[in-house]
Amino acid sequence: MSEKKVEILNAKECEIIARNALKLGEAESVKILSYALARGTHELIGFMGEYFKLNIELEDAHSGEGTKKLCFFVKSVPIGNELHRAECERKNFFQKESCAYTKILPNIQKYATTKLYPECYYARKDLLVLEDLTELGYRHLGRDETYTDKHRKLFLTHMAQLHAGSIAWEEKEGVNIEEHFKEGLFELMLATDNDWYMTSAKGIIFLAKNYLRSQTPEVQTLINEKLFTLLVNVERYTEPSKRMRNVFLHRDSWDRNIFFKFDAKGEPLTCSIVDFQLSRYATPSLDMLFFLYGQTTPEERKLYMQEYIDHYYDALTTRFRELGLPSDIITKLQLMEDVRRAHLPALIIMAITKPLTLMPEGISNKWRAEEQEKFDYYMNTQRDELFQRVMAIDPTYEANIMRPIEELIEYLQLNPDLME
Repeated sequence: MSEKKVEILNAKECEIIARNALKLGEAESVKILSYALARGTHELIGFMGEYFKLNIELEDAHSGEGTKKLCFFVKSVPIGNELHRAECERKNFFQKESCAYTKILPNIQKYATTKLYPECYYARKDLLVLEDLTELGYRHLGRDETYTDKHRKLFLTHMAQLHAGSIAWEEKEGVNIEEHFKEGLFELMLATDNDWYMTSAKGIIFLAKNYLRSQTPEVQTLINEKLFTLLVNVERYTEPSKRMRNVFLHRDSWDRNIFFKFDAKGEPLTCSIVDFQLSRYATPSLDMLFFLYGQTTPEERKLYMQEYIDHYYDALTTRFRELGLPSDIITKLQLMEDVRRAHLPALIIMAITKPLTLMPEGISNKWRAEEQEKFDYYMNTQRDELFQRVMAIDPTYEANIMRPIEELIEYLQLNPDLME
């Protein structure tokens, strides 16, 4: 059965998109011959929206065929799921992301030597039309591919370019990112007024109580009496610092948001990032640790964490010097203090997100489509049943999602002052 045609863009909007993509002046004409919007592949379904591919065919007198084809990536609020759509609209996902793509990132890109993000060619309050990175030769790592030292260091260098570029923009043009763009830099994930986060906090406690292997009296007291209070106060770690230089943060660098370009031998050459709905203005370690906790194992972190931190800092200070900025705008001592401060929110984010991102491929999309009310309940009220259902399907799920919970509890035991 053929899929029902989706109509979320009209011909006039497609003309605007084509004109922006081709960087045409007002006097230059463009004639759209056809346009088609198709839902993205199964892999492109997102947690915070629906994805599409937009193909536009236009008249081109310079082409031997007389036509030119353009391809775009479209991110929209959910079309067929009213509960999911209401959630996206309620939480202003697209307000944040539109601000990042249209107002902040183009200015930071001026001070970077690598392509930081896909360009945005059109934005509405419910939709973004972006450059399609896959058309430029970028791709995700495959399900059977793993992050290597090269992938990690390449992305840390990319992140350093983003952070250094945001400081260069402020220094060279007299901009204060926090003051100018408050409408797009509010905390969306670790906020107590977000039902999704409070449900996530309850989910951490449920898993810790019922599936944590080490249940000493000390650990039981921590879970039962201290953990929830700590979770509802973690937002303070995401606020801009008064002691250290703040930067524009991506804050969502899990593997599906990172695209790589490879050479003929399959070695990563460059990378780019998408999805800025969680972006903030704060200290850089929140970005760095989110990525490292997501793309390394606990064993790798014990061996190489300092090496990766050093690599990020070297890339950051190198970029400062290239931009004509003092290399000590952020000192190594400040960064290491920031790393210590950012460990807790990074661990909490991993404990929240791993149980969602490690579900068997396609299961969350299936349940969200077929059990809309129940899935909304899982996301914004209670997740106990969700975890148990997935455990019954996937025998590896419990062990995988408990690793970040175990790391969080272990970290809190080693740092009891955090709970005072």
